[in-house]
Amino acid sequence: MQITPIASTSSASDPARLADRVSQLSPAEQRHVVAQQFEAILLRQLLAPALQTMPGAGNGMYSYMLTDAFAQKLSAGKGLGLASILERQFTPRGKSLGAASSSESTSAAQ
Repeated sequence: MQITPIASTSSASDPARLADRVSQLSPAEQRHVVAQQFEAILLRQLLAPALQTMPGAGNGMYSYMLTDAFAQKLSAGKGLGLASILERQFTPRGKSLGAASSSESTSAAQ
């Protein structure tokens, strides 16, 4: 009897799958994904102590999963705004976010 694993809905739960997906993106899209993931990691670190004080939250595997789910959802979209700041910092100097993505895609095509 072979049991197949349930596919995860969160790409962050499988780093290998996330790395494969990110490697196929343009450099501008890579910066966006990496900045968003960093914001999620930071949120996870901030939320963990706060959620441990909640009654009934527990301190085991489920509390980590709850913290991870909250962090992923809070960082999705615009999040706290940290991802956009990081994305600007990751963009090469002298290029705007839009200009960096268009020039990188043309240089990658050459």
